[in-house]
Amino acid sequence: MIKKLEGQFVVPGEKLGVVEEFMPGPGTVEVEGNVYSTQIGRASLDLNRHIVTVKTVAGPPVLPVEGSTVIGVVQNAQEKMAIINIIAVDGKTLEPPFTGMLHISSASPKFERAMSDVCKPVDIIRAKVIDDTQRIPKLTTAGHGLGVIKAFCSRCGGNLVLSGRILRCDICRNVERRRLADDFGTWTGGTN
Repeated sequence: MIKKLEGQFVVPGEKLGVVEEFMPGPGTVEVEGNVYSTQIGRASLDLNRHIVTVKTVAGPPVLPVEGSTVIGVVQNAQEKMAIINIIAVDGKTLEPPFTGMLHISSASPKFERAMSDVCKPVDIIRAKVIDDTQRIPKLTTAGHGLGVIKAFCSRCGGNLVLSGRILRCDICRNVERRRLADDFGTWTGGTN
C-alpha cells in the first residue's frame, strides 16, 4: 500500500501505512504501529532508509497569534492537556507546523473529566489561540465552530461518523466521545 503513495497528496490524519513497511519521518507520526500524516502535502518515500515523509508547499512564514483560528492535529492527549501540531493559521498552511497546547479547562464550555472526552491522538481540531506570550501558544476549543472537525477510531483507526448524537466508527462500530465542532464531518482536508 505505502509504495503507491510516492508524490500523492495527503491530509493530516491520513493513514500512510504501518511501521513494518516504513518508519515515520518529518510530517508523519506513528500511533500504535500505524503511520499517519500530520500535515497537508505530498508523500515522499526514502526506499533505502525505509522512511515516509510528508512535504508541504513552502510559502511566507505564518505565525499563530492571539485571536487566530488554527487547524491542528492532536499529537498527544494526556489526562488534563493535549499537544497539538498546528498545521494552518487563519486558512494559511504552516511550514513546519507549530506546537500548541490545549488545556482541559479551555477545551469546552462545560466541565470535562478527561481530555480523552475532548480529543484523541490523530484527531483534527479547529481552535483559537488565547495566549501567544509563551513559547507554546495556548488554545481553546470552547466556542462556536471550534472543536474536533475530523476524528478517528482509537480502536481501529477508521473514520468516526456522527449519526444523530452518537459518534461511531464506520469500520468496527466502536462508539466514542469528543468535543465536536458545529460542522464536524464536513472538513475535507483544506485549511478552512
